[in-house]
Amino acid sequence: MPNICQVSLRGNIPIINENMNNFENFYEDNSFYIIVPNKDKKLFKNKIKKKNVKIITENTIISFSKFKKISNKYLRYSAHYKKIQNRLTWYYQQVLKISFLIDFVENKKEGMVIWDADTILIEKLNFYQKDFSYYYGTTSYFYKAYYFTNKFILNGLPKYFISSLAQFISATPKETKFLVRKLKNKKKRLNKTSEWITHIIMNSVVKTHKIYNGSMFSEYELIGQSQLMFNFKKQILISGIRENLNGKLSNLQKYILKFLGFKYIAYEHTHPNIHSLNMLKREQTWSKFFWILIKKISNNLYRGAKHHINFFLDNSNKRNFKY
Repeated sequence: MPNICQVSLRGNIPIINENMNNFENFYEDNSFYIIVPNKDKKLFKNKIKKKNVKIITENTIISFSKFKKISNKYLRYSAHYKKIQNRLTWYYQQVLKISFLIDFVENKKEGMVIWDADTILIEKLNFYQKDFSYYYGTTSYFYKAYYFTNKFILNGLPKYFISSLAQFISATPKETKFLVRKLKNKKKRLNKTSEWITHIIMNSVVKTHKIYNGSMFSEYELIGQSQLMFNFKKQILISGIRENLNGKLSNLQKYILKFLGFKYIAYEHTHPNIHSLNMLKREQTWSKFFWILIKKISNNLYRGAKHHINFFLDNSNKRNFKY
């Protein structure tokens, strides 16, 4: 049923294969679109054999050199021009996702799910209800820098929201049309969607942030907040395991997660710390696993209750940055 878009490097191939198997257990007629560096196209095709997968090279959307050239037109006038250069690949992969989603949905007239390539679905989720997506949210994150950028891009924010950083987000044709209309209000649409998106994001980052913060934009937050402005409703709380893992989970550990209501596992195996590096080559320790669970469940209970209370309070009072 779902169309799934992922942007990935070669290290995520084992995770992608496991995730695709899980999707096929939960849904019928999945279609995967995996965006990869040009040099890795052959490797992905050799390692991922499923017929419902299309490997797409980054350059067919926008090359990194083109993205960087457009970005630096704006960044050269900022105080953090030098600092942000090492982070441009992070912004680049977000442009790839948004651009591909918009072009796909507009051309196919079908919904699409953006799914992080390091994340494995462990329980079935509902993505769509008629013309709209299910709006998932998490209380684990709340990065104000993202919201300042989005406020500039969207010319406003939802009257109430929690974070949309749930490792995935879906968008329907109606929701995508609204987002595109908002983006057009910021800048006239160019012939190539990816170049247009790059101009909007990097100009907004520069104009919004005078102090460098590394991460100043999120594709998930932009899409999620656009959807809430279009069709405001209460976000559905969702939780997965991501931070502090130090290895691959066993089948028993996955069963415990599913029993407790967790929906996904994210292996941040590329982070330069002792827990993340090479984590896919070792087993998750039980002591760390239980510590993560205790911390995660306690936070979910407290912050989840706070979310329910805040939503039912007077939503006319903007609490965007008071979570």
